Amino acid sequence: MATSVLQPFIQKVRIPTAGDRVYKDECVLCFDTPESENGLYVCMSTFLGFCRSHVQLYFRKTSNSLFLHLKRYKKR
Repeated sequence: MATSVLQPFIQKVRIPTAGDRVYKDECVLCFDTPESENGLYVCMSTFLGFCRSHVQLYFRKTSNSLFLHLKRYKKR
């Protein structure tokens, strides 16, 4: 079942190589991080990281719809 859901998007997914930069520490448009309330979404085509509000804008502009959601919690 899970593979059938992802099948239409598989052509756009890239595997990062040594020369690729993966922006997974901060939103490229603001300063939200994986430790922010909603985490960070990394596009699996371009490896750009976005917060929740900016990922929606990016999706509308590019139609890239497969993201890795990063959420990090701080231990006390």
